[in-house]
Amino acid sequence: MSARSHGILEANLDQLRRTEPELATRVAQSSSVELGWSKSKSGPLTATINHGGRAMALASKYDPDAEADKLIEKVDLQKYAGIVVLGMGLGYHVRLLGQRLDKTALMVVFEPDMTLLRAVLERIDHTSWLGRHNIIVADEQMDRTALLSRIEPFGGFLTQGTILLAHPPSRQRSSGPINQFSKMVVEVLAYCRTNIATTLVNASRTIHNLSMNLPNYAAGAITDELFNAARGYPAVCVAAGPSLARNVDLLADEKVRANLVVISAQTTLKPLLDRGIRPNFVTALDYSAISKRFYEGLPDLPDVTLVTEPLAHRTILENFPGPIRTTSSRFLDHLMGDLARPIVPIQPGATVAHLSFYLAQHLGCDPIILVGQDLGFTDGLYYCPGTAIHEVWAPELGPFNTLEMMEWQRIARHRSNLEKVTDIHGKSIYSDEQMRTYLKQFERDFSKATQRVLDATEGGVAKQHTTAVTLAQTLREHATRPVPAIPIPPRALDDQRLAETAKLLETRVSEVSELRRLSNRTLPLLKQMHKHQKDQQHLEKLYDQMAPLRKRVDELSDIFMIISELNAIGVFKRVRADRTIEHADTDPWQEQRQRLERDIENIGWLVQACDEANSIFRKAITNISHSRTKQREVKRTAA
Repeated sequence: MSARSHGILEANLDQLRRTEPELATRVAQSSSVELGWSKSKSGPLTATINHGGRAMALASKYDPDAEADKLIEKVDLQKYAGIVVLGMGLGYHVRLLGQRLDKTALMVVFEPDMTLLRAVLERIDHTSWLGRHNIIVADEQMDRTALLSRIEPFGGFLTQGTILLAHPPSRQRSSGPINQFSKMVVEVLAYCRTNIATTLVNASRTIHNLSMNLPNYAAGAITDELFNAARGYPAVCVAAGPSLARNVDLLADEKVRANLVVISAQTTLKPLLDRGIRPNFVTALDYSAISKRFYEGLPDLPDVTLVTEPLAHRTILENFPGPIRTTSSRFLDHLMGDLARPIVPIQPGATVAHLSFYLAQHLGCDPIILVGQDLGFTDGLYYCPGTAIHEVWAPELGPFNTLEMMEWQRIARHRSNLEKVTDIHGKSIYSDEQMRTYLKQFERDFSKATQRVLDATEGGVAKQHTTAVTLAQTLREHATRPVPAIPIPPRALDDQRLAETAKLLETRVSEVSELRRLSNRTLPLLKQMHKHQKDQQHLEKLYDQMAPLRKRVDELSDIFMIISELNAIGVFKRVRADRTIEHADTDPWQEQRQRLERDIENIGWLVQACDEANSIFRKAITNISHSRTKQREVKRTAA
């Protein structure tokens, strides 16, 4: 390699190491494929590569930049915030896209041929785009878990539109790897879309649930006492998959349970109790009031602690007959300001099964053993026998409508999303899109875990980054010594903190009302600006009238950010409008008009969010008052 090529390579690798250190190492250790380099008619280098005994052009021999511009002309950055480039070739199209890419977009560049990538980085300077935080460079070593981990922070961008752009020579040379990577990208995007859609749709319900759970969050037990409380001891995370019935009875022995931390999803609490198995913890995070069914008819459970995310429906916390701990909430901490208590965070769960796994990690447990985590319809069933949903179905059962038939109907309703997968025994079972999404998140979590993750489900789909085992053997090997006593929290709430939280919420209601008033005064001014846009003198007067309103809104920045959490759809629409304006080829007058229209719509959404926020916060104040009254009644009864 010449000194010049070495210098170009090192400069490229220095940039690549900023975002893809492992890939940069692989490139540095790779050899280069032999390319037929030459100057194009327009000046930039071009090259050919041997493909099937013939020289294949990797770029135009006349004008590589013009060819790249034509290739990317269908990438409309007004429509697409995600660009997946399949095949780098000589990289002219990637460099051109990099020049046009703003900070609100993401580009993924896939190049399966490491020897080609090395050869290109030796001769062509790509330092202008390599190493940027919103450009991911991937090779065949990038698996689904790693890709999800990299893409997920940009999920909000990708929901605004993603395009797959194939480099023709690369597609011809590497169709197999490119097709596989494309499928993986589609799966990861589906996961991101599901998460973002859930966030947008549930924003109002989430804020409502969080606010209604302020009594426990502000004045009850939190999860800090559990941090590393069972470090080095095994935990069993129990989920409600059909395979649970195969081995759950092994947990019925109290001597065995004394050597374990048993964490149950709320869906499996009743089946466990029916078998005489008292878990240490039960996890909850469901939005819906229907979750109350999981706790109906339960005895007092003084030794079973509910660990719940504060976004769970209030009925769960009101009906659980035992001690309760809440995990951290960024929104509630922001809402409470100086009243917030520092809490060691536990990662939010997509499901209670995920939360159970994160709780085991928080406790410091090792290994973490999974049971009932099928993520597929083992034996044509959806749930383990005995779960609460079966009680709901009970009135409908009869000779011509068995439990098995209703289970299959539950599965078949989503037949368009069903897919045959291979289970841990090599047999075919069905899974659906939702379960495959959960699997992706689990596999991402397992890949990062420092603990050993043992899959003792004995059914269901195989999971990357776990070891498939039987529960019996696992218990013999790891449940060998008593787990230290884990602190049980008091059930009483701190009355002084309840009073302080109610007072704080009254202040927040006043702040929201002020923000709403300012918004309503701003809205007609914006509409006049829109109407008299080309009357500069009138426009300046309107700007002067808006100046004190803007200043006052800036002083309310805390409550504005809190309202923005509730106004998720409005914020999403504003980001999308910003993107359209940024990439529109319009004159200054038209751009100004678009910005005014964006602001008018945004203020409208903000006013709605203020109305909803005050309705929620007033209910929360009433709920805190009821909690204080209930506590005083309990104390009088005890006395």
